[in-house]
Amino acid sequence: MSLTDDALAVLERNDMGEFVKPSQRLYPWQWNWDSAFVVIGLAGHAPERARTEVRSLLRGQWADGMIPHMVFHPQPVDYRPGPELWGSDGCEGAPPVATSGLIAPPVLATAARVLHEAAPDQAFLDEVVPKLEAWHQWFHRERTDAESGLMVIFHGWESADNAPRFDRALARIDIEGVEPIQRTDTGQIAADERPTDLDYRRYLALVYWLRDRGYRPAPPSSSPFAYLDLPLNSILSVAEDDLAFLQAETGADSQRARDAAARVREALGAMWDEDAGAYRERDLHGEEGVTGTVADLFPLYAGVPDDRQARRLVDEHLLAPERYGPSPTAPWAVTTVSKSSPDFDPRNYWRGPVWINVNWFLVRGLERFGFGAEADELRRLTLELVTRSGFSEYYEPTTGAALGTNEFSWSASLTLDLLRDVRP
Repeated sequence: MSLTDDALAVLERNDMGEFVKPSQRLYPWQWNWDSAFVVIGLAGHAPERARTEVRSLLRGQWADGMIPHMVFHPQPVDYRPGPELWGSDGCEGAPPVATSGLIAPPVLATAARVLHEAAPDQAFLDEVVPKLEAWHQWFHRERTDAESGLMVIFHGWESADNAPRFDRALARIDIEGVEPIQRTDTGQIAADERPTDLDYRRYLALVYWLRDRGYRPAPPSSSPFAYLDLPLNSILSVAEDDLAFLQAETGADSQRARDAAARVREALGAMWDEDAGAYRERDLHGEEGVTGTVADLFPLYAGVPDDRQARRLVDEHLLAPERYGPSPTAPWAVTTVSKSSPDFDPRNYWRGPVWINVNWFLVRGLERFGFGAEADELRRLTLELVTRSGFSEYYEPTTGAALGTNEFSWSASLTLDLLRDVRP
């Protein structure tokens, strides 16, 4: 079988009918950006199935426009924490299906554009574009930090879970009275590859605080965890452009989306640190910007830097052997934490391993700036990694070993998308 056939077989095995679950063993429900990546992968192979995936995710949309990061389509599975944690049935405007109360990086409009360009369906566009517009309006209404103009995240689960850039913000969370819970992930995967139980108590404390406020604290800076996340904002700015494209295809007004994309890009540009040659995130309750993780490079995906800044990001960070690029001791890139950081851990979740979705975003960023050779090399390296180690959740950068759960849907899906770009 070819790599394409292998990837499609993974998606078929993970197909629950109305959604593709992230993996066979660990994640049984529908996750927001996982599904968007599935749509991107299936667009050129099974477009009608990809449309089903979008519709399934949109069944979890709240009345105010939010599309949550998890949708709990009913099924007999035991996964903890599950829908009982979130209490969405007690929240105003929640849908009939149980969901989480948090968000995910908004890849869905980008996925819908990929699907439309692969297999146009005007009726489908007319159906989903207004829902995507409501979703994007929600971001700017509910999550904008007035000072920076960027969107705020309330939890690491809205971006990259246990990334070390969140450590200081999480350390301030009051966990008094919050007891540990039974976790499904550490029952299947080595505990030293996952967030700690202390991390989880902080995660739960944040969920409880947000749940008590209907997941809508105002202003956003009032949340005990209020963080200006570069990946989410970069992904949103691209998604606004893609939504504007889709709106033009339907004859709808695209001015709001085009203006929003420009505003977010401008706000991201202000996060540039000339001394570091990279972008800095900001903890709204912290004293200084946070750097040293692959998040610093995400504005490349959004086309934020000028040509000089983009070149510095690539040469001094993305491809630098001592930072995120391939090196003699860690030949697999891109690491999610700089190898020069004391927080670098090559086996622990978002604290060092290679993720296929991160590589996909950075390939697209390199292409945007005309760095064709660099994009081709990162694509080649990524495809070699999945060929050698399978469609895993994440990978050890020193050996390429598969980590996390296997047969991971977004790794298979984005492999399909990267393969479409391979020149014979």
